[in-house]
Amino acid sequence: MTTLGPYEVHPAADAYPLIDGDEFTKLVASIKENGLREPIILNHDRTMLIDGRNRYRACQLAGREPTYEVLARGVGELEILKLIVDRNERRRDLNPGQKAMVALALEPMFAAAAKDAQRDSGRKTAEQLNMQVGGSSVRADLPEPAAEMRVHHAEERRSREQVARVVGASGRAVQQAKAVQRDAPDLAEKVRSGELALDAADRQRKQRVAALPKPEPAPKPTAVMLTLRTHTGEEVPYPKPSGKATFNESKGDGISWAAWSWNPVTGCLHGCEYCYARANAHDERYASAFPAGFTPLFHHERLDAPANTVIPAIRRDDPAYQRVFVCSMADLYGRWVPDEWIAQVHESMNASPWWEYLLLTKFPSRYVGLDLPKNAWVGTSVDEQKRVRIAEDAFRKIDGVKVKWLSLEPLKEPLEFTDLSMFDWVVIGAQTATRQPDGVVPAFAPPFEWVARIVVQALDAGCKVHLKPNLRGQPGMRWLDQYPDDNTGRPA
Repeated sequence: MTTLGPYEVHPAADAYPLIDGDEFTKLVASIKENGLREPIILNHDRTMLIDGRNRYRACQLAGREPTYEVLARGVGELEILKLIVDRNERRRDLNPGQKAMVALALEPMFAAAAKDAQRDSGRKTAEQLNMQVGGSSVRADLPEPAAEMRVHHAEERRSREQVARVVGASGRAVQQAKAVQRDAPDLAEKVRSGELALDAADRQRKQRVAALPKPEPAPKPTAVMLTLRTHTGEEVPYPKPSGKATFNESKGDGISWAAWSWNPVTGCLHGCEYCYARANAHDERYASAFPAGFTPLFHHERLDAPANTVIPAIRRDDPAYQRVFVCSMADLYGRWVPDEWIAQVHESMNASPWWEYLLLTKFPSRYVGLDLPKNAWVGTSVDEQKRVRIAEDAFRKIDGVKVKWLSLEPLKEPLEFTDLSMFDWVVIGAQTATRQPDGVVPAFAPPFEWVARIVVQALDAGCKVHLKPNLRGQPGMRWLDQYPDDNTGRPA
């Protein structure tokens, strides 16, 4: 805060440039000859000069004693600010850049004064409305703090708009002034004094900023690494995901009955030549998701996905969005899988029983004796005759789950089942072409007779039957699109 003689100068008055040169010389001569026609305004205790810096300076040089007007004690800061702006705008002829600089300086002062005025108004209202009735205190309802804050913000905004409107500065000019003040304070002083136009100062500012050495890019934060383990205990480093574990939404993968997939385990040792999961694991596009290739690997950081995943509001009535395909990139029940992995995955599933979990394995005897989720669709995959008896024997011993299903995808040879009554659902599909590490495995569609024989046997056993889309186009194929909870079936 600057001073003139014994007085501090109000910051808002200081926002305006002092007059100098011929203009100031003429003011000194006028006061010397005619005296001070317009008094200098002081605050109520005569310590602060509110208006009249130039007149006070001229009086000192002219040898004239100033005359003063003193504001009443109750005049508030907002009224003082408005007085300063009004007096200066009547007398001064500022260019657009100077007006923008003045507006920039006055904005925070008006905002603070408006906030104080609003607070004082609320305090007075409270004092007026509080009264003693029969010795009891009665307090009127006052605005909630959030409501008061909104009022304050609105008042601040109105004050800023008022400053710009009264001073006559455009919004664009004030933004330019802000940038010049921030990046080039010396240029801002020249604009304030009228020595330099605002547009010219802004151009020079931009040139200076462009010429500054570019800062070195901030180093990327070092990833936090997890230690995952393979089925043999080998340690595999893996970057810790930034967010919570959730299911992956399945799109366009041919599994229309489950909208999600979840892979707390990846990798498999069955060695099926057509395996789509192995093809993905060796695809360079997905390399980061398979740090151990197709070697079985336990992702403990994904165990919370059932608890964290939320069904989108628009999908809450879609049954597929209540189902998740567990370990679509692995066989969770393969011979090589440690018991501890299975126990932890089952614990996670049982802790979130609102999901329907689709399980699938080529080693179904491992299901027997496990604590399978009650809401699980427990399935086994049979592609060759040697797996038929294993599947039938195991599923005769499985009970207490939502669905027992049989996947014959791909159907690689004609299969003979002795009984299908232990299954609720049979899915039949062709072999899709895949690009394996050692070359392309071509597509293969089973003949109509192989499919028809199983369909008839399954329907006779009371099973629902679903034929996968990759069988389309096969001669004589009657399209069956049945699901376990479908009582009618949907032949296409």
